[in-house]
Amino acid sequence: MRKTILVAGGDLRFCYTAHAFLADYDVCAAGFTRQYLPDPGITLADPDTLPVCDVLVLPMPVSDDGILVNAPFSPGEIPLRSLLPCLKPDALVFGGKFGAAQDIFTDAGFPVIDYLGSEELAACNAIPTAEGAVQILLEEMPRTIHQSRILVLGFGRIAARLAYILHALGAEVTVAARQPADRSRAMMLGCQTVDFPQIEAGKYDVLCNTVPAKVVTAGILAAMREDALVLDLASKPGGVELDAAKSLNRRVIWALSLPGKTAPVTAGEIIARTVIHLIEERGTRHET
Repeated sequence: MRKTILVAGGDLRFCYTAHAFLADYDVCAAGFTRQYLPDPGITLADPDTLPVCDVLVLPMPVSDDGILVNAPFSPGEIPLRSLLPCLKPDALVFGGKFGAAQDIFTDAGFPVIDYLGSEELAACNAIPTAEGAVQILLEEMPRTIHQSRILVLGFGRIAARLAYILHALGAEVTVAARQPADRSRAMMLGCQTVDFPQIEAGKYDVLCNTVPAKVVTAGILAAMREDALVLDLASKPGGVELDAAKSLNRRVIWALSLPGKTAPVTAGEIIARTVIHLIEERGTRHET
């Protein structure tokens, strides 16, 4: 007998997450209509008709207020507590950025797993995020990426992938990183490198930030050229001092959740694959 997964809420990528589960699980979804999930193999449910499930998959973030599921496509509200009666005693609860919602499930005795902490998901998500950033640059820059001077702040997974693509497209890429090892790795990609105190912001056509801290300071913004673009890829609270950017009339694009916007199919499949692997790691492989 196959196990049942309930996908509750989420943006477009979670439609494809639900679809990706079909090969191995019975799949139910709440927070969507047939417009978004036309596959008849997926059972649609509302808070009053939720099936009993072995696994609950929640979106990222799970909730904006700790009370309701983050479900932008839902025809009605989905209270987080309405999901508790549908969980089997040994059910697993997955989600991204639980916040205050976590206590609702842990207090009821259910294991909570944040898939955003998975190295697999983080590494795979770097690819659609970097490609989405390039798409924005192509749309927003008044010049070609080729021969543009681009500063990438940070050198984590996303920054490394982005620097690689930009360099391959012919940009003059400089990576700002605090750790000598990161600067060495960036040099191996053919990029120039600099430590943060040595940044000369006026040299660049574009600043791409990946650091989730306020590293794009008022000083850096003031030193930029007026026609330069700042692309912030950092998660909340972001890496740009937005008030300073506004007062200095600097152009900033804060591109949150790029995988879900520019590559929802890939992003959804990555989430599903990650959840399946996390289930298997816990010794609860699906039954065939």
